[in-house]
Amino acid sequence: MLLSGNRTLPVFNLAWGKDIGDAFEHLTANISPGLDGAAADLFFTDEVVSVVDPETGRMLWETDGIPNVR
Repeated sequence: MLLSGNRTLPVFNLAWGKDIGDAFEHLTANISPGLDGAAADLFFTDEVVSVVDPETGRMLWETDGIPNVR
């Protein structure tokens, strides 16, 4: 996954939620189940630039706007 600020994050699983007052959902990656060597990370949906299948290189999703940098 490519995030704003040119940050890349390998994602194996996601949990999501939305807090009262937030405009966008938050995502927690690689937390449940935890995987050896995979860092857990928290980010918001408006930070996602693109999602690419690592096995095929195929673009699964790409933003049509400007991602937010937090």
